[in-house]
Amino acid sequence: MPTSLISAYRSGALGDLFSLANDDLEGALRSERTVDRTALADALIVGMERWGLHPAQRRSLERLRHPDSRVVITGQQIGWLLGPNYTLSKAVAAVRMAQQLDRDERPVVPVFWMATQDHDTAEVDHAWILGRDEQLHRLQIPLRHGPAVGRLGVDQGAVEAALGHLREIDVAAGLGGPHLERVQALLAAAAAGAERWTDVFAKLLQELLGATGVLLVDPLQPEVAALWRPQLLRELSDPEASAERIRLGAERLEARGYAAQLGRAEGATNLFVERGRGHPRTLLRRSGAGWEVGGESVALGELAALLEGDPTAITPAAGLRPVLQDAVFPTALFVVGPGELRYLAQLRSVYQWHGVAMPLIWVRPEFTILQPPVRRILERHGLDWRTFMRDPKSAHHEVALRVHGHAEAFAQGIHRVEEEMQALLTRVEAIDPTLSRTVGKGERALKRTVLNLREKSAQALARRDETLSRQMTRVEAHLRPNGGLQERVLSPFTFFLTVGPESLVAAMLERPPEGEQVIEF
Repeated sequence: MPTSLISAYRSGALGDLFSLANDDLEGALRSERTVDRTALADALIVGMERWGLHPAQRRSLERLRHPDSRVVITGQQIGWLLGPNYTLSKAVAAVRMAQQLDRDERPVVPVFWMATQDHDTAEVDHAWILGRDEQLHRLQIPLRHGPAVGRLGVDQGAVEAALGHLREIDVAAGLGGPHLERVQALLAAAAAGAERWTDVFAKLLQELLGATGVLLVDPLQPEVAALWRPQLLRELSDPEASAERIRLGAERLEARGYAAQLGRAEGATNLFVERGRGHPRTLLRRSGAGWEVGGESVALGELAALLEGDPTAITPAAGLRPVLQDAVFPTALFVVGPGELRYLAQLRSVYQWHGVAMPLIWVRPEFTILQPPVRRILERHGLDWRTFMRDPKSAHHEVALRVHGHAEAFAQGIHRVEEEMQALLTRVEAIDPTLSRTVGKGERALKRTVLNLREKSAQALARRDETLSRQMTRVEAHLRPNGGLQERVLSPFTFFLTVGPESLVAAMLERPPEGEQVIEF
């Protein structure tokens, strides 16, 4: 089995799949970026003023106009209540890396791309909140499936319901906290006057990170979308070219033992078409000698005319979206998660096809938040949070053996088996060396028997010890909610309610923008 993709990338083993080594920051900053920075800044300010432009963001826009400026960019779907906490960690990482690389003579500005073109409503229509009752609560908003999520209007009734749910979650079991009013005010202000769910998401990020100068991008904003029309027209000139390059990229990745993230069926392209705003977003496909969208034949010239009339009518699939991003932004670093790294490993030749320089790919940090009750339980039982997150059940069983005084007995038993079998092996080898394999097999069988007894004993102890089971269940709810990793399930609103929005953001901004990061409150 190969090493993890992230480890292989960081070691340089995948260098031919990317344009820059993962630590070549200077190379990323030197890479030529011939983009229209003035047009870009002019387009961005239109949307950002609607969301409440912070003075720091206005300064970032001016610095973006500098002829040698660069950006550190990241992005995510516009999830309800900001989606999982890694949305915030990606934004924070972009801010921190931009701060680290920024120079007066070569400004570096953080950018967050809101994936408003995406139409997978099932990914963004809900948020998981861990309440004070330490139960998971799924807060959902009604979203129509089909159109790009950035087209969908706000349901103010859903916002009011969410405000009520947040209160119910916070006061569960009579344990209301001091941050509820601030959290409710944060959401209410973001929803006030919002026309689309995009506006709610953007205003939340503005309030939380606006002072860092981060710029927000809505690719469905016509002024922004018009900037990558040349790339879309090039894609329309041969719609299967980039898809074929993605398939070849998948083969190169799989040849190294890694599963490909992006698949492109025969005849599929990297372009989605909307026949009118609010209509379903449908993939352009080859159909015989021609093309079709949603089962209807279409000429490529017709699509070019559609794009001319509405620059947001044709949008990219995942295999093209980063290329459009980096065609119009002076990107030095692109901050991504593990899944994105996997599909970017397929895209180098797509960048080349469009004549766009591939930026340095920076893997985001992984944040775990340890709140006081969890930290106390872990400390009481001598448990490391990483060990628990890797395998909660095994960690529970280990603690059960140790708490009830049996861990040492089993350790000694295994040690004695090893000692006795080694002594026996020495005797047997003196008699007949060919019997050593038989002794080895016997040793392994005995050890398996002892380990099996150990595991069954641990299970029995864990079942009987209700207090310990409650504690481990409590830790699991925080660190492995729904069986997933904390940052990939829980909304940051979970932590806003318990420690306050400002405290969480400040703590995240203090941490390095890479690797495993733990925040203890």
